[in-house]
Amino acid sequence: MSFATLQTGIDGLDGILGGGIRYPDDAAAFACIAGGPGTGKTMLALEMVVRAWLSGEAGTYLYYSVEHTPDSIEKKLAFDFDWFQSGVEVRAEPREVPNKLVLRAGPDDADAPTMVLTQANPAALTSNSSRGATVDIEWILAEIENHRRVAPVRMVVIDNVGLLLTDLEYFEKRAMLLETRRRLLDEKIHGVFVMEEAHPRDLRLPSAEEFSTDLMLHLAFREEATNFMVRAIEIRKARHQYYYRGVHHFSIAGRGITRDVYLGARNERGPGIHIYPSVAAQLSMARDEAQFSVPPRGDAPIDLGHPDLQRAFLEGSGPTARSSTILLGEPGTRATYLALRFLACAVEAGERALFVSTREDRDAIRRICQREPALSACLGEEGKFAEGFRVVYLHPEFISAGKFTWDLIRLVQGGHADGAPRPVTRMAFDNVYNLHERFPLIRDQRFVIAAILDMLRYEGVTPLFVDMVPASASAATSFDPSTYLVGFDNVVQLLFERDEAGARPCFRVFKSVGNDFVTEPVSIEWRRS
Repeated sequence: MSFATLQTGIDGLDGILGGGIRYPDDAAAFACIAGGPGTGKTMLALEMVVRAWLSGEAGTYLYYSVEHTPDSIEKKLAFDFDWFQSGVEVRAEPREVPNKLVLRAGPDDADAPTMVLTQANPAALTSNSSRGATVDIEWILAEIENHRRVAPVRMVVIDNVGLLLTDLEYFEKRAMLLETRRRLLDEKIHGVFVMEEAHPRDLRLPSAEEFSTDLMLHLAFREEATNFMVRAIEIRKARHQYYYRGVHHFSIAGRGITRDVYLGARNERGPGIHIYPSVAAQLSMARDEAQFSVPPRGDAPIDLGHPDLQRAFLEGSGPTARSSTILLGEPGTRATYLALRFLACAVEAGERALFVSTREDRDAIRRICQREPALSACLGEEGKFAEGFRVVYLHPEFISAGKFTWDLIRLVQGGHADGAPRPVTRMAFDNVYNLHERFPLIRDQRFVIAAILDMLRYEGVTPLFVDMVPASASAATSFDPSTYLVGFDNVVQLLFERDEAGARPCFRVFKSVGNDFVTEPVSIEWRRS
């Protein structure tokens, strides 16, 4: 048996599915989307079918909704989601019946892909005096057959299947619903059923097992902080494929959304559903994509941006490309300035650099660069940042750890900007001190930072992180550096040596993998060129 893959085109969903929904190539993909009220089930199903429709494959795409009229769905697509009419002309056919709307995409010819939006009547609410035909399960099944006689039917979505079941004809309609699923697969038509979540003991709805579904998605709200609920999605079943298990977060963005300025809860790549795999899943995805082939660290020392930092390393050794470094800065030390110098030397060499800050905003960073001659490479014309230097300020937000790392890696890859991706070779992160307090949903800060380091390594990036540590009373350290020694290749503390003459800025190297270095504190002059 060989398999085909149906790509959803939804940011993050194809990622946690390992590329898309896999199904036997002699059948079709069938998915169930379940969840409580307001969790986004309809939006997810609607985006799946509309993206398939706009992909350009000729045929008919059918969407049946119990709760929404065709006009309300069309208006939602046209006004809330830019991708609905992006790059393709969409036109509505003359209305023939009140509960149906036919949309065509692309050239004005008979072969243009067609979307048919139909409002099904909840059978339980239909009285004998109602005018027109009852659009129930039997009617839907018959209409699918009629559409197939005219053009290939590519996908069918039924939302919400539970409201199509009546108490009086429950078993007959339940059997017909299961027959619908079988007919779709026999005719190689992709199917999506949307189901309202019910109590496990409530037997009124068919289970995913009865549907023999290939893919089961569960949507929910989860309380991640006091009085704050986040959207969560979980793959309960994916029959024919490997997938990334666990709870992932997602968001729904409206029209005109962009995330080019900074990371945050309302910054997205574009309108629609955005799924952010858990940090653990992202790390697994990075390893799988790289086939566990980690880019090696360089052999030759790199320019750290400040000559005094170079002096601490002996016999021509020093940190190399793709090795990770953390600066542990005491109060009053110039850790941010040194991080900017680390990036400035890369920009001077024609590389691209990214500066991520949780402490200083873009305007503050610009003023630092304007004041310090050593940072002139970071500025372009009219006081703007140079083309190869990008600054992202992280506002405190209620965003999941998965979104935090997902967006960060996309920035490193050069996305979130106009034009072709422009990947970076160096990144500085200032400051990771108590990151979970600024971003309350990041609970396990140590794991998040360790995962980011691993993912940056797979991307071939040379990172420098900044953290804050307590002031030491003398050259001897007064804190435990063990947590940093485990994850970073190079650990450097910035401190003040105090004597009768006053406080003298210096630094000491705690760790540098594969290098010889001075173990005692080394003086540093901040503005040395």
